[in-house]
Amino acid sequence: MIENIRKYTGLMVVVLVLLFVGLVFLDGGISKAFNGKPVMEVGDRSISEKEFRRQLALMQLPNLLPAAIEIPDNSRSLATHYLGETFMESQIPKTPSLIVRIMAGYLQPSAGEPERFIANRINIQKGGIKFGVTPSNDEVENFVETVIFTDTDGNFDVEAYDKFTKSRLGNIGGIPGFNNYIRDLLTAQNLSKVLGGGISTEKNTERELFDVQKQEIFGSKITLESGVYEGLVKPTEEQIREYYEENSQNYNSDELRKITYVSIEPDWDKALKESKDAKAKADAEEAERLKKAEEAKKKAEEAARKANEAAKTTEEPKPANETAESKIETTTPTEESTIETDNSAEEKTETETSSPPATEGSQGDPGESGEPAPKPIPSDSTDPILESDTTQKDPATGEIGQALENALSKETSVDTLNPTPAPLNPVTEETAAKPQTAKEQLNGVEKQEAVEALSSSFEEFYQKLADNEGKDFEAIAKDSGYEIKNSEFFSKADPPKELSGVIDSLQIGKISDAAFELPENGDSDEKLSDPYRTSDGWFLIRLDEVEESLPLTFEQAKVQVTVDLKKKMAREQMIKEANELFEQLTEKTKAGKPFADAAKELDKEVTEVTGLAEGQTFNFGQRSQKLPDPPEFLATQYTNPGEIAPVYFSPSEEEATQAQIIFVEKRELAKKDEFETDFGTLYESTTSSIRFVALSNWLYDSYIASGVIPPEREGQQ
Repeated sequence: MIENIRKYTGLMVVVLVLLFVGLVFLDGGISKAFNGKPVMEVGDRSISEKEFRRQLALMQLPNLLPAAIEIPDNSRSLATHYLGETFMESQIPKTPSLIVRIMAGYLQPSAGEPERFIANRINIQKGGIKFGVTPSNDEVENFVETVIFTDTDGNFDVEAYDKFTKSRLGNIGGIPGFNNYIRDLLTAQNLSKVLGGGISTEKNTERELFDVQKQEIFGSKITLESGVYEGLVKPTEEQIREYYEENSQNYNSDELRKITYVSIEPDWDKALKESKDAKAKADAEEAERLKKAEEAKKKAEEAARKANEAAKTTEEPKPANETAESKIETTTPTEESTIETDNSAEEKTETETSSPPATEGSQGDPGESGEPAPKPIPSDSTDPILESDTTQKDPATGEIGQALENALSKETSVDTLNPTPAPLNPVTEETAAKPQTAKEQLNGVEKQEAVEALSSSFEEFYQKLADNEGKDFEAIAKDSGYEIKNSEFFSKADPPKELSGVIDSLQIGKISDAAFELPENGDSDEKLSDPYRTSDGWFLIRLDEVEESLPLTFEQAKVQVTVDLKKKMAREQMIKEANELFEQLTEKTKAGKPFADAAKELDKEVTEVTGLAEGQTFNFGQRSQKLPDPPEFLATQYTNPGEIAPVYFSPSEEEATQAQIIFVEKRELAKKDEFETDFGTLYESTTSSIRFVALSNWLYDSYIASGVIPPEREGQQ
């Protein structure tokens, strides 16, 4: 047979060449031939359905990376090279997952605009080659091993890496696809430095802005609330109907969706048993280790004792005259031994006299000479209560003693004139604590490990569905041992309880939200979600039916229309009065009248404003959280002392629920120990922001120049 193949080698080569030419020139090129019909294009590059779905999966990748530990110190230098000192010195936890999410932000991923993410990756790859800043394979692998998959000691965590690559990379192109994604993230960081390297802010201007943010403000204010006006406005039926007709597009029923889904959880009882077994094994091993250590210690002590005894037996015998002297010393007490004996006797006497008296016998404790202790001298008091039999026998059981005892125990209230005890609270049985379930007994790490253990089997189930283009969902789920569940119609705002779990992805939200990410019209595989993980397990859904959102009639929407119109009228009335007040108060204060007096003339209440400052920052170990700046601070931070700040509407003038008119009396710079350090950090942060903006603008221009043809949206022809 091999000889026959050799005869037709030339013919086979010709056939292969013709086949290759046909694949390339028929229907748009080799990528289309091997990957199927393209769903979008970026310049001269076509993106197939398979590649498009792979890119969508990559957008979720940062959330799947290790997030339990912060990278160690020896990994920070490499991360700092790409992310800068500002980020690495901040209080934010530097976990591998967060680091990759920060870098992924440079690709501007958006669940609603995946074509921009794909185009940005392609343009970054081209830019890296153009400017010569594309990392080598060694650099990429070093970053993966040193930053993303490092243990607490800074060593490459091979076990975690192998587990991740085997269970997580099937739908993104395996290890090569993962490495190429990381390479693009590092290239984007390098490009930002090149593109933004020649741009910087003027340091004095930055200092002035910083000082404004670090000041404290004192003064007075008047506050108006829109809620007060809502109770005063009364729209007519005609106004309500007119408002409905002008805004009818905003009053629609909720879109409803029905899904079929598979949702799995770990066997929590099994997970708990494995956890207990592992702990018991660890405890047994520790006990065995301690036992062996104790045995080794005893053996060492015994060996030392025997060595000491052997050393004593090998000593030379003493001379006869020395032995005789020692005998005389042991039989004849010396003056020193006599003194020691006397001291011992004194110590014994002190011990005996200082010991507490016994309580046995009706006559009290025996004295030092063995005689009974003297009886207490009777009291000369003539108080009948003190002389009563009950008190003499046991004062604690008398009326006063009982009252004091009850008062101290806080079980009764005591009136000194009428010592009648208050009634006791009824004794109720404590409700027995509800026993914890197996799931509740596991800690967070154990739960996460139990859920992660299901990933491989669930990925296999998803792969079978994908290979079958999403068809035969029920049959494949049954063959995989998974129960099929069906939902009723539900809205995005009111999902069923069983679909309210939160997905481990910040870009989607709840399980129910994933149903509204799927296209209403499409093939079977397009109506199938990716496998998603929650803290309780895994799930995958298929969109079955959609009930469109329909316009509401006037009668159906009347209640909501009335509420919205009253809010609008109240807001307009509040804004009008606030602006009029501002003009009147400004005129009066310029004429020399104090702000409080001017407000009183206008029948408005004034409250004092002291120490207005930026939002406070709370530190939690290596983490920190800054609260938003108070509205009063934002309103007054650029107002000179002795003037009224422009009216501040919060949250905005278009949606205002509150208006504030603030008179600034004085402003002071609040300098602290970390003042200069904070300014340096701010300046570095501004520089990093400039780099990000420079790269973003470059990506925007590159996207336009690429002539991107995005995938067809739902409803497009």
